[in-house]
Amino acid sequence: ISGANKPIYAPEPLDVGKLLQADVISDTQTISVKTISTIEPAPGLTSHVQSLTRKSSAEFHVVISQMNGHDYPSHSVHVFHIGKTRMKLGRGWLTKTKESYSTSMQLCGVRGGGDAASKSLFWQARKGLSYVLTFESERDRNAAIMIARKYALDCNVVLAGPDDRA
Repeated sequence: ISGANKPIYAPEPLDVGKLLQADVISDTQTISVKTISTIEPAPGLTSHVQSLTRKSSAEFHVVISQMNGHDYPSHSVHVFHIGKTRMKLGRGWLTKTKESYSTSMQLCGVRGGGDAASKSLFWQARKGLSYVLTFESERDRNAAIMIARKYALDCNVVLAGPDDRA
C-alpha cells in the first residue's frame, strides 16, 4: 500500500469488492499480509452519498490533524466543503484553503496514523499544501471521499493518493 508508514490501514471506498494485500518490508525481512475475503461495502453509505449529492455541495465537520506533514496544534472544528468544481476548508467566515479540482490535487484515506485512520483522509490541495483531516465518523470520511471523487471526475480530474496513478 503505497505511502503507508505504519502497520495500520483503513479501507476506503475504492477498496470495496477487492482483496487487499500488503508487503511489509523491514531491514531484514518481508512479510505479506492480505484480507481473507473481499472488502464489503458499508451499510447505508451509498444512499447517504446519494442524499448528499442531491445538493450542489456537501459540508463536513473536521479537525486538522496535520498540515504539510506536521502535527497541527489547534484542535478547533473546521468545515470541509466539497462542491461541484472545488473544495474549501475554513472556520467561520475565514477560508483556510479553496482550490478547484486539478491534476495536482490528491485525496485518499490516511495510510497509517493509528486509531483515527478510519476517520481521516489525506488531502493535497495543491503542490506544497496538504492536510490530514479527521472527520466525526468513518461514514462521513468515506462519503467525503466518494463525493469529492465524483465531482472531480465530472471536471475530468481523477482524485487519488500519492503514487496511486502509476
